[in-house]
Amino acid sequence: MKKNSFKSIIYTLLIVTTIISCSTKDEDTNEKEETIEHKDPLIHIGETTNDRLTDTEERFYINKIPNKELVVTLNGNCNTLDSDILNNEIESLSNDGGGVIRIQKGAYCLRDIVLRSNIHLKIDPEATIEPDLSGDISNKNITIFVVGEDFFIENVAITNVDEDSTETSTWFKSNIPEGDYGGVKFIEFGNVKNFKLSGVSVTDNFSKFSNIVLNLPASLKTDEVSTNGVIKNVFMTNMHVGYGVIQMQTGKTILCKNISGEGGITMRVETGAAGTNMVNEKTVDDIVVRNVYIKNGDAAMNFSPHRVDQGRVDVEKVVAVNSTHAIQVAAGFLDNNTDGVDNIGTFDSRSYIGDITVTGGYGAQIKGKDYKYFSCEKRKELAEKCYNPDDESVTGSSIGVVRDNSSIDGGCDNGSEGGCYEIIIGTITKTNEDFELEEFYTHPSNEIKGCPKVEKATEGNCN
Repeated sequence: MKKNSFKSIIYTLLIVTTIISCSTKDEDTNEKEETIEHKDPLIHIGETTNDRLTDTEERFYINKIPNKELVVTLNGNCNTLDSDILNNEIESLSNDGGGVIRIQKGAYCLRDIVLRSNIHLKIDPEATIEPDLSGDISNKNITIFVVGEDFFIENVAITNVDEDSTETSTWFKSNIPEGDYGGVKFIEFGNVKNFKLSGVSVTDNFSKFSNIVLNLPASLKTDEVSTNGVIKNVFMTNMHVGYGVIQMQTGKTILCKNISGEGGITMRVETGAAGTNMVNEKTVDDIVVRNVYIKNGDAAMNFSPHRVDQGRVDVEKVVAVNSTHAIQVAAGFLDNNTDGVDNIGTFDSRSYIGDITVTGGYGAQIKGKDYKYFSCEKRKELAEKCYNPDDESVTGSSIGVVRDNSSIDGGCDNGSEGGCYEIIIGTITKTNEDFELEEFYTHPSNEIKGCPKVEKATEGNCN
């Protein structure tokens, strides 16, 4: 994707032609102009609601960090030294009341940077942050920035220098290289209040884990979750189909704005952490999402409750290009944790998604479970393909707009599946007809049946 501003991308994609004008010549060579009305304007007018969550940024984050500043001097050597230097500066400044730490241009390898209260890291647009992969990292999970894992913190930020700019040229960079690790997270939020993350562009390597994760802290207490935060102006590419940009297991009163991804799922409100703690206590509520974009991936938005009855999510302006779907709304389910709370999980029925614009085409990451929506011939072609670098998906064509099995119409059955719920879905606009299914909604009943079983091609025998 070109480094346009996110707003210009959205504006371009929202231009949809519903009237076609053409000029032809009749047999007498006299020109005549003919206006043809499109039989299907490709617009689905969904439900509307006046009960919405507001998106004023001041409702989510207020800068309370002192304006004292210092510039940290890092070595740029990919070992533990830079992480120790930065952690010491953070702790010292926090103990002194807090302030701003500037990271200058350069390439740095960092791991387990523990943010503390009243600290703002401002990172130069010519700085690149990579995970520190030194030492024995075999099968280990690595996190670059840790925010509220082991103790409560408040009033913190990690941003580019011009922290509210939507121009990607002003954002700092991060790169996730190949490595013998288990997975990498760029940042993980836990027990934190009043926080901000903005102005970052990440090039991943199809690694496991979403790069921005909101989860329970080490205490596993459901009343110690991230609250009052803003995550905005983010672009990430080369994402694993099973993960993506943001994974929100927990969070209350959070604004996610101008979030863009290539590959995976850009915004996963996929919960279940509380359910592993044997309680059905709401850990996600008052989540506002504005301007979320996906290209060549699985979906822009995913709703999926595990075991826990969650609160409200309000989403507006979703754009999907050449992806499997734009939206996924999954029924609650009992995951594989045998010690989890005996509950299936839902989202508040006042949750809303509106202003969805979708362009179908080739380039989507298709999982094996979605082969069933393709014709028998195409299903065979998918099965014979080599996996993408994530070792889980193959490249194929867009299936539809909204994949839904959470509603009764979508096939959710209280008797066998449970976890049924409905959210409000507003206007959907298709810019073309390059989808496997004509319908705006993909339900389990859309499965194409009667195809012969095809085994997945083995490595060395795939196309």
